[in-house]
Amino acid sequence: MFEKLFRRQGKSDPDGKAGGDTLAAVDGFDESARFDDDIDAPDGDSDIDDAPLTEATALSLTFICRAPVVDRTQRVIGYEFMLRDNSAQNERLADPVSRQLDEQALLTRLAALDLARLLAHRYTFLTLSAQVLLRPAVEQLPPELTVLSIRADSFGASVDPNIAARMAHLRRLGFGFALLINHQTFHLVDQLHHLTHYVVLDLTENDAGILLKAAVKGMQRWPETQLYIKHIADVATFDLCNTMLAKHIGIHLFQGSFLTQALPWRSDHVDTGKARIVRLLNAIKQHYDIPILAESLRHDPLLLSRLLRYANSAASSPLSKVNSAERALAMMGRENVYRMLTVLLFCSGNMSDRDVAIMDTALIRGRFAETLGTGHLSSADCDNLFLVGMFSLLDILLRVPPDEALLPLELPAPVLDALLARTGPYACYLDMVTACEHGDQERIVLYAAQCDVSETTVNACHLEAILWAQELARV
Repeated sequence: MFEKLFRRQGKSDPDGKAGGDTLAAVDGFDESARFDDDIDAPDGDSDIDDAPLTEATALSLTFICRAPVVDRTQRVIGYEFMLRDNSAQNERLADPVSRQLDEQALLTRLAALDLARLLAHRYTFLTLSAQVLLRPAVEQLPPELTVLSIRADSFGASVDPNIAARMAHLRRLGFGFALLINHQTFHLVDQLHHLTHYVVLDLTENDAGILLKAAVKGMQRWPETQLYIKHIADVATFDLCNTMLAKHIGIHLFQGSFLTQALPWRSDHVDTGKARIVRLLNAIKQHYDIPILAESLRHDPLLLSRLLRYANSAASSPLSKVNSAERALAMMGRENVYRMLTVLLFCSGNMSDRDVAIMDTALIRGRFAETLGTGHLSSADCDNLFLVGMFSLLDILLRVPPDEALLPLELPAPVLDALLARTGPYACYLDMVTACEHGDQERIVLYAAQCDVSETTVNACHLEAILWAQELARV
């Protein structure tokens, strides 16, 4: 599968088959996390799909955004997909009808995708109003890979029996359920915990700390329910949440910008493996001869073995087995070796789950930015966009100042301008890919215009980048 690393513009295979992974099949998940209970629904459940609900109208802002969802070790479990996730924008969606139209627009787009292939070993988290559950499109999502997070405030004064029956029906199909609560809707957990797997807390809510303490205490009444905490702004808050949940067994989940927060700099740490990769990257850019590059690789057996794995994965035939550094370099070419080393710069040495999560985001950013430029920029510019996306988190990974992380790489000036100053021809592409992590539709529209790309192109490139990064990481 390493050949995907060298493919400039890949497309999803429409005939690709979905994987057979279930939630319990992922490392670290236990059987208690399965969504295959036998809760019975009241009679009439089969007719719920036909219940009347206003059709979603086309919205002017429908760029798909994502946020990674992680477990206690900060291992990526899946992605929450959304159209917007900005408090100022959410205020304009306070009207339930507008909010449901937004949710239906996202549901329609996700239902049209082959999410089972896109997220073969990760999970889709999707926040919906209770009424949107009645839409037939819900069942077009892959049930064993989907967690439906229902806004508790959309139930109103009481839970509609039809909606409760619909939830029970979807649970039997294999869907996971979560309940997004606030202070006013906290009491609904006691009514619905038998239908939900997660209680969702949003830390941007007023008095979120009090709500969190109440939810942790409430878990004694909801032993089968776990917590999913959203919008965690920093690592200290994540650690506090983790500590509060330490006594509660389960797959508790977290989401927020803490994943890419800069940690204290490492002033006394030098990773020799990464330093060797940096020297090789610079040697390639300086057009060193292949024998010199091969000799450098032979001093690092692990790096050489990875190079040979990449080369043999990309080989056109099993008969053309690559078994030497010289042949690998000649067969792959300098630019492909450079790209491979860029990825290995992130995954060399001992990696924590947090490091893997950072690499996951970096891979998606790199591929996303590169494919946005495909078709109207040169191949050299697209290669540079890949570097801009990949290296946008290098300082976070290495825990050193940005200039200390980037300057040794001797990158092209426009790449450094984008990374260090957010200026130059590549800056708008970096702004675009990061805006799609924050759900800010207005900013995305601005950057899409600057990059001269359409909504369709942005969504297609974004989702292809997620698939590309996952397939690359699995090899």
